[in-house]
Amino acid sequence: MNYMEKVDPILYDRPELVETTKHRMDNATEDRNNLRSRLGMCEVCSALPAKYTCPKCEVKTCSLKCVTIHKTELSCNGIRDRTKFIPLKQMTKLDFMSDYYFLEECTRYAQDRKTDSIKRYTTYNRDLPIHLNRLRIAARRRKTNLKFLLQNFLKHRENTTYYCWKTKKIFWRVKWIFVNANEKGKIVCYSDYRCDEDKYLSELLDKYVNPTCVEVVPGKKILEYYQSKGVQNIKVMLKAEGVKCSHKRYYLMNVNQTLKMNLAGKILVEYPSVYVSYEEFPEGFDIIDSDEDIDEETKQHRLNLQNMCKTSSDKEQKANMEDSNPTDETDTKEQEKAKKKKERFRKLEAYEKTFNNYLFTDEKLMEILSSSTDDEED
Repeated sequence: MNYMEKVDPILYDRPELVETTKHRMDNATEDRNNLRSRLGMCEVCSALPAKYTCPKCEVKTCSLKCVTIHKTELSCNGIRDRTKFIPLKQMTKLDFMSDYYFLEECTRYAQDRKTDSIKRYTTYNRDLPIHLNRLRIAARRRKTNLKFLLQNFLKHRENTTYYCWKTKKIFWRVKWIFVNANEKGKIVCYSDYRCDEDKYLSELLDKYVNPTCVEVVPGKKILEYYQSKGVQNIKVMLKAEGVKCSHKRYYLMNVNQTLKMNLAGKILVEYPSVYVSYEEFPEGFDIIDSDEDIDEETKQHRLNLQNMCKTSSDKEQKANMEDSNPTDETDTKEQEKAKKKKERFRKLEAYEKTFNNYLFTDEKLMEILSSSTDDEED
């Protein structure tokens, strides 16, 4: 089919319009060929010229089928990465506008979080409710440092610990984690919502460890190894908070003492997490011997930080003093080197002007060379 067949039959009587249409069609085919040559072949099938470029990974594809294949193989969602680094020479107006809109969205997001009633608090324990404030004061009287998370944290929402104003008691939420019991690959955990602080730890663990206990506990058969050991022969550990390497350190609790006595002098985040093991030396649990060791570690850590800050400040002061006031020794050495260099050049110039006898050894030349080597060694 030629160009005359493609145009409208009405244009047969207008030859100038036919020429214009022919010129436009030629330009369109030329642009299409340039596009194909610019993108190259499809990087998925390598059979057809590419038509599309992925905004994220920049893979060249030719059809929708190849696009879906590249998304599944490369786990690509096809969304352009707005934080991707682009060299300044390659940036266009669209890239600049995209960055500008991205910054506007960031500021809008920050403003929304400030107005949100849940996520607006950035300072610790700001505007605590009355019941939580009373609970923290009551725990402080018992020498327990109680800390709360922000309102949107799951542990804060799960916490059911409360202070009874009438009986002057704290009823703790305690999470029991039996580290040697697994159910479907997960560690068995139980939670008691209201544990009286005046109860002994053995009484609180009785329903889990004592097989003759009447209270029903779901999945109690998994704890048969704990039941064979008994309450007095198991290790009960409290998760240490606010200490160095706290992710693997624990306090050893006494089952013959009350919960209040075991929590005295400790730092708690929301509620106590108690780890129970029937092994004599549990693996992966760094047990803290006493509170005195923690005090020693914190004091030593603070002293180390102070010494590091002091040494770094002293080094900075010395460097500044050396930069501002150079020593006299360096000045004298540099001046001596400059004088020796000038003297050597002067001797060489004088030697070149004099007549030299190449048949015999020249003592002047030997003297100049020896002085130059000595200067370089210095």
